[in-house]
Amino acid sequence: MGQHNFPALPPQPAEIAIGLAAADIHHHLVTAPDGKRVYRLSVWTPPLDPAPPTGYPLLLMLDGAAVFDSLTRTQAALPPGRSLQAVVVGVDHDDAKPFDPKANLAARSYDYTPPSPGADAPRGAPNNPDAVGWAKRGGGADHFLDLLLEQVLPLVQARYPVDPGNRNLYGHSYGGLFVLHAALTRPQAFQRYVAASPSIWWNDHTILQALASPAPVLPAGIDVTVMAGAEAKGQDDAPGSPESVVRALSRITHVRADLQVFPGLGHGAMLPASLAATLQRYVR
Repeated sequence: MGQHNFPALPPQPAEIAIGLAAADIHHHLVTAPDGKRVYRLSVWTPPLDPAPPTGYPLLLMLDGAAVFDSLTRTQAALPPGRSLQAVVVGVDHDDAKPFDPKANLAARSYDYTPPSPGADAPRGAPNNPDAVGWAKRGGGADHFLDLLLEQVLPLVQARYPVDPGNRNLYGHSYGGLFVLHAALTRPQAFQRYVAASPSIWWNDHTILQALASPAPVLPAGIDVTVMAGAEAKGQDDAPGSPESVVRALSRITHVRADLQVFPGLGHGAMLPASLAATLQRYVR
């Protein structure tokens, strides 16, 4: 399937930019068990280097259309001899358009948000957690997580050289909310979670309730990184602030949590910036 170019997608920060060749990307379709939704997987693997004996780290990235639009439009700012050493998998709805929140809002709202009281008519909106009628029907995150674990990961692990002990989940905005939900409810599903500008406001800050009663984490532990832009204002005690969420995560036994701040970046610009920062971790 061809890549779409949408001028509204902000560029990655030049100093950490990561670019991938569109010719090296493979595509697969996965149908949900109920047959109602089809998902497109975009998969990139290092094209030249032989895979390590244990396989490459696996980076599973939500909003795959936007992720791969950014990656294929960008010239990598990597020193000679260094390259991305990971398998990158973007997951999105088959009809998704890169960085087109209005077109994708209903599907993302359902798949990426946690089951909770009031999820059929959730309260809240960006910058207005008390708004009524803005957010679309939600609550399908557990079904979507099942699809990732039972269909997407087995397909990827069967066809590509990935390390099943080094699985990483990334999401931005609603996707970041989904990442937090997955880390708090099924922490053993992945080893590292990256939540970029998560929509903590959604449905009366329902994710904060999960923070108060997380699922147990095995002694090996997990890493949870929250990335934030202008919304990070040093308000450690403000309910729902990125700082307070990271503090709460840090109090969970066997969770290693950290906050990475991109000063002054707006919500949209955080997608390419957090994407590049996440991938830079796997440059060798």
